[in-house]
Amino acid sequence: MPKVLHIGPCDTPGGMANVMHILAEHPPEGWVAELLPSHCKGSLWAKWRAYRRARNAFSQMLRDEKRRPDMIHIHTAADWSWWRKRRFAQMAYKARLPNIVHIHSGQFDSWLGSSSKRAQNFNNDVQQNNSQVVVLSESWKERLSQFIGDAVAIHNPMEPELEFGKVTTREPNKVLFLARDDPVKGGFFAQRLIESLRHKYPELVLAMSGISKSQNSWVRPLGWMSEAEKKHQLESARVLIVPSKFEGQPMVALEAIASGTPVLLSDTIHSLPSEIPKAKFEDIEDWQDKLEQILTSPQPTYPQSILDAYTLNSIQDSWKELYESLLVQG
Repeated sequence: MPKVLHIGPCDTPGGMANVMHILAEHPPEGWVAELLPSHCKGSLWAKWRAYRRARNAFSQMLRDEKRRPDMIHIHTAADWSWWRKRRFAQMAYKARLPNIVHIHSGQFDSWLGSSSKRAQNFNNDVQQNNSQVVVLSESWKERLSQFIGDAVAIHNPMEPELEFGKVTTREPNKVLFLARDDPVKGGFFAQRLIESLRHKYPELVLAMSGISKSQNSWVRPLGWMSEAEKKHQLESARVLIVPSKFEGQPMVALEAIASGTPVLLSDTIHSLPSEIPKAKFEDIEDWQDKLEQILTSPQPTYPQSILDAYTLNSIQDSWKELYESLLVQG
């Protein structure tokens, strides 16, 4: 069977790693998959060493007929993530292997748009290495088209073990925030929002990942959690908020919907079902109004069809079609 090699931060906790593992553990029918980590947590030197190890490992694979992949699937964010990954596309092209550049970043458009030379360099790399660019949704395809030209849109898959519509016991005053401790994720804004509403709803609490301590008694620091703990947090929350400045495709929002948990998104997020309500980015009054509406309304019942495009079977079919078309072209 043909083998696809996934290259990216599969050993670094985060959404991209989760997607890589799902795709590698559940490849399309007739394919096998393997993971190659290109990133690690730590200092810049540690990250550079991880990248160099990945390059050396890939070079060895290319020389070994038993380990050599038939295609590589590169998972990338913007900026330095891409500048490191482009080398793998170059190596694949030189070895006459089809290669996919899978853009996960929610700020790829602003990164390319900030410099015409940067956009030109990206396009030159893609063309010279005969790379197939994949984005996360039709909306991202439209937003990025002015910078990268044509691309294929394929959603990220949800965890296959999720049970849609499961009845759970919820904490009626628990607002959930699940993201790393990064300014673009809006953690500080989330705390401001809940603090502003506690004057009217004094029992309100914010369960918050990415931090291990807080000076506020109404903030529950969750640190970094396992998938099982994340699932429990989603199933017990009254609502999930995603106030990010940038997001590619926040899978946690889809996981919340599958768990029956209402979601409130920043209007900067463009790659999720339109039925999910949004509030204006960093507009505290709009967030207050929208969140209060959710907290004071009956628990919504989402149709399962809202998630049909994100199921593993649907995603596998899309990747199978693309992989096989690239093999034929190659």
